[in-house]
Amino acid sequence: MDWFRRFSARLGLFWSSLKPWQKFSIVGASILVVSALVLAAYWAGKPSYEPLFSALEVEDQSAIVAYLRENRIDYKLDPAANAILVPRDIVYETRLSLAQGGLPKGGSVGYEIFDTTKMGLSEFQQKITYIRALEGELERTIRQIDAVDYAKVNIVIPEQRLFLEQQQPSTASVLVRLKTGMQIGPDQVKSIVHLVSHGVQGLLPENITVVDTTGKVLSDLLDQDLLIYGQGGDGRTVSSVQRELERQQERELENKVRVMLERVFGPGRVVVRIKVDLDFDRRTSSSKEFIPGETGRGVLRSQQNMEETYTGTGGPIGGAPGTTTNIPGYAVAQQQGTASEYNKTETTNNYEITTRETQQVVTPGTIRRLSASVLVDGDLEQDRLTELRALVAPALGVDAARGDQLVIQSMKFSTTFADSLAEQLQAQQRMQLIIALVAAAVILLLAALAGVLWMKRRRSRKAMLPPAEERKRIPSIQELLSSPELLEAQGELAVLEEQLRAYARSKPEEIANLTQDWLADEA
Repeated sequence: MDWFRRFSARLGLFWSSLKPWQKFSIVGASILVVSALVLAAYWAGKPSYEPLFSALEVEDQSAIVAYLRENRIDYKLDPAANAILVPRDIVYETRLSLAQGGLPKGGSVGYEIFDTTKMGLSEFQQKITYIRALEGELERTIRQIDAVDYAKVNIVIPEQRLFLEQQQPSTASVLVRLKTGMQIGPDQVKSIVHLVSHGVQGLLPENITVVDTTGKVLSDLLDQDLLIYGQGGDGRTVSSVQRELERQQERELENKVRVMLERVFGPGRVVVRIKVDLDFDRRTSSSKEFIPGETGRGVLRSQQNMEETYTGTGGPIGGAPGTTTNIPGYAVAQQQGTASEYNKTETTNNYEITTRETQQVVTPGTIRRLSASVLVDGDLEQDRLTELRALVAPALGVDAARGDQLVIQSMKFSTTFADSLAEQLQAQQRMQLIIALVAAAVILLLAALAGVLWMKRRRSRKAMLPPAEERKRIPSIQELLSSPELLEAQGELAVLEEQLRAYARSKPEEIANLTQDWLADEA
């Protein structure tokens, strides 16, 4: 214990020799160090939690919490993230254990509902059970989409009717909740619609409605008559797409003419504006044309000849006119027969005429009408404008029969804006030059001032130094004792001596032990 007593005595002497501000500094630093060590030990001993599952249904949350309590697993609930947290080192082990028990179920009942067979169910109950299982499987599948956080599917399958015209179609509605910061595009909506359509027998895509939790009908993006899908997944109306196609065609033609004319007049001296009216109608026309041959009759396909000949004798058929001769049994006078001959010839020719059938399909996107205006900087003569028109018209494909218009004019462009920009640029350059000159002048002035001060200080130091003879002279003891440095050191020693005396008066035993230790060390 002697070493401890000596150490405490020395520590007490050291503490008493310190100034008050030094004591406060040491105490404050000690408190900070101890606090930091305590906090570090607390955080090191506290387990780190990670999400076990998030965005769970209430049924799944209650089942998982019951499992964790039953197995005495430490957990925390995070209401903000709707998640269950467990210590980091047992996250994966706990997930495997829950998966073995069929948790989480995802809030939906799938085909596992048929694992438990119930007897005595009616046909209606069996149908409802099948629809519930089908809805649950579709909900689980839709949740696999990256942007979907939650999905609810409702399916309506009407009863089968005897007559086809009385049969009602199957319908379905899908409610989706998107993840925070995520968006869903037409491609994802289309995949959901086709997923549900192909998962339910007899369900057509047009009978499926997809809605998000904000009340927006997402299935409207699939109306082919109203929307067209772009590569970015944004649905746009046909009118907007048509206008965009027209604008693209206009920009292409404008750039073509401007580049061509700027080669002649220079950049910025040509303005081209074009209005294109595209025809988005799809038309189909059919025509049938009959072409006769060189003779005007066509090509002989078949010929039929018929000839009748009769030769013989006999009287003419008939009798005396009147009613008497028409009485049955009336005696007709006999006439002597004469020789007769009969000939008949008939020819039928069948001709084939050349037939040409033409079917023409006009695809959308052709130019219905084009209007162009070209403005050139300068004052050009009419002959030069005519040459420009003859040059620009073929480049644009101007068709007078189509009603296209092309106007080319020349006039002096205003240079007010360009002149003002040039003046502003010159003023800015002048200001930058002035600032640079001022900065250089300030730097030179500061450098000169620093040099003057340095020379002045050097001269003052030389003036304060004693002569060489005095610097070589050794000061006397009286001069050393009366020097300010010695007086300051004597003051500090006096203060320290007074503190030691006060400490000795308050703790004489420790001073005596410390003195004995010193004497023992010297011996």
